[in-house]
Amino acid sequence: MISLEKTPWRARFFRAIAAFLVVLAIATPVHAIENLRKYAGIVVDAKSGKVLYEDQADSRRYPASVAKVMTLYLLFQELQAGNLSLTTKMTVSKHAAAAVPTKLGLRAGSTISVEDAIKSLVTLSANDMARVIAEHISGTESKFAERMTATARAMGMRNTTYRNASGLPDGGQVTTARDQAILGIAIYQHFSQYYNYFQTTSFKYGGKTYGNHNRVLGYMGAVDGIKTGYINAAGSNLLTAARKDNRHIVIVAFGFNSAAARDEKVRQLVSSYLTKGRRGDYLQTAMVPLPGRQGNTQFALAAPRKPTLAMPTPMPDFRLAQLVAGNGAQPQQAPVAVAATAPVLPTPVPADLGLAPAVQAANVLAAPTQAQPDYPSQDVIGAWLSETYNLGAPPAALGHTAPSAPLLPPGEVEGGTGGQPVDLMHSGSVQTAAATTAPPGAWIVQIGAGPSEDSARAMLSDAAGKVGSLGDFRSYVERFEKNGQIFYRARFVGFGDRNAAAAMCDRLKGQDLACLAMQG
Repeated sequence: MISLEKTPWRARFFRAIAAFLVVLAIATPVHAIENLRKYAGIVVDAKSGKVLYEDQADSRRYPASVAKVMTLYLLFQELQAGNLSLTTKMTVSKHAAAAVPTKLGLRAGSTISVEDAIKSLVTLSANDMARVIAEHISGTESKFAERMTATARAMGMRNTTYRNASGLPDGGQVTTARDQAILGIAIYQHFSQYYNYFQTTSFKYGGKTYGNHNRVLGYMGAVDGIKTGYINAAGSNLLTAARKDNRHIVIVAFGFNSAAARDEKVRQLVSSYLTKGRRGDYLQTAMVPLPGRQGNTQFALAAPRKPTLAMPTPMPDFRLAQLVAGNGAQPQQAPVAVAATAPVLPTPVPADLGLAPAVQAANVLAAPTQAQPDYPSQDVIGAWLSETYNLGAPPAALGHTAPSAPLLPPGEVEGGTGGQPVDLMHSGSVQTAAATTAPPGAWIVQIGAGPSEDSARAMLSDAAGKVGSLGDFRSYVERFEKNGQIFYRARFVGFGDRNAAAAMCDRLKGQDLACLAMQG
């Protein structure tokens, strides 16, 4: 009798144990976590791509919350393409709300703006908001992680694989210090208009104030972000940058037993290597390939043995269908991808690389005449489609240290082969010019070239601030094409003769600024 009464209890007990073991097996990551808490570091000159210091820079490490930098990179892609705005509301799912701390703690079903989500990542390092961003863009966090990895590879981050948007422990989510330095340079070059978010010192939300975890922020009046990270198997990590006196370096330091030890090491690296950085414009060898466009074959930091071709990022099939439906277009027959039998060579526009959904979308969608609708919880084609379909503007200015190709001394011929920089001062065909241009025969002083009109104007402003007498001359920006890309020359006009222009160039060079005197 007693035995019969106990049997149901025992059965329930063993069923519960079995269910627990099944759940445990499912929840266990495919890749087990190992202890990678070992130091790895690198310092890179962001203006030349030159490595100034490295130690175990190619050793495998866990990124921890530094992974959120790539999460933000993809979010910035969406913002720049016009598919999201800073005020777009994103919904918190049960999966996002269930994230372990650190977290903002919003309940499932609540919403948060894109801008508040950005600030929560750069200050609090909110894991739940990283999931919100991932799901809003790609539908699921796993799909978003696939796009993170594809984007990393397109930029030359060959040894990086992402498994989630937050950096929470996963043995398959690995990177290297060198790869993270590439990302630290890229997010400034490609999204300078959003870079200031990494300098946020505090964030107020829901009646609380959250401080930035980066205690090195502001050191020497130079350190300007970017992101800290910590999990037990990785230790304390930091990806950061320093900009001062027209220099720009990126520092990665991983694997410390404490945040204090990490911060002290980073301070030492900044103080030792910032003054060794290049002063002046950004060389072609420092330009990180833009995902979805033809790669920069001269990019130094990835150290490729063959040309780097930036590949398009993946797009979920459901996004293609919704983009087509939203524009009232009917899908056409997708082009058949032809297997390559020879190395892919750079072309003026992206080639058909076998990504049928992206190619099909480019073929069926005409340039829109009105603003794109906001598609919550969906992915987008991103930067690749913007080559053939107007989803957004080109990259904006890079502050007062605008990137450009190298500036060669007057009279030196253009390089461009054998790893040599491409000269943007002398070469390139002029397509259009600003309303204010130089009259024929006028003497001009050119100080550089940048990837956007704003970056060129920033150069003009910087030069005028250093050499006050430039305010007496008229400045203008000239748009031109080089190797299928658009650049903008920064120029001053109004000099009486060659000697006056040359004298001004001497003064500019005394301020470590490039200069070329020429006659229009």
